[in-house]
Amino acid sequence: MQRIALTGALCALVAGTCAAASAATATVPGGTTVPVHVTATLSSASAKAGQTFAIKATSAVGVGSQIVIENGAVGQGTVVSATPAGKSGRQGALSIKFQWIYAIDGSKIKLAGINRNLQGKNKTGSSNTANVVSTVVLGPVGLFAHNFVKGHEVAVDPTYTFSAYTGSAAVVTLK
Repeated sequence: MQRIALTGALCALVAGTCAAASAATATVPGGTTVPVHVTATLSSASAKAGQTFAIKATSAVGVGSQIVIENGAVGQGTVVSATPAGKSGRQGALSIKFQWIYAIDGSKIKLAGINRNLQGKNKTGSSNTANVVSTVVLGPVGLFAHNFVKGHEVAVDPTYTFSAYTGSAAVVTLK
């Protein structure tokens, strides 16, 4: 009887080890496209360099027939630089990059550190026109009119989808 119990325990131990070792995995190749969007609007007027922001996958990402990143998976990005719009029609500028996103097994998949540079609408032409017209109408005082023409801020909202890319290959345990 003892021998049968010991053999059963050994089989259970070996079977448990074998089951754990046979968990299915998938390798996500580097450069795999991950469509993402920001979860809240980012603006050149208020963003600061180093600020982090949340991102979400806009669709599932698969390797072969296996889903490795679910639709709606969350991740993180960083503001690289932000310049608010200024006088003389100078537009706002915003540079962001995506850092990582969660895989279906809860691990973080690193995203390629590609900067996305965005700019608002430049109004320097309007500024120059205002300067000429106001100088003709107001005389020397009009030389400062260009200071009142402000460029446009740049804003990224959740309706815009970016293509992010995985960094190096990552192994994901499948469900």
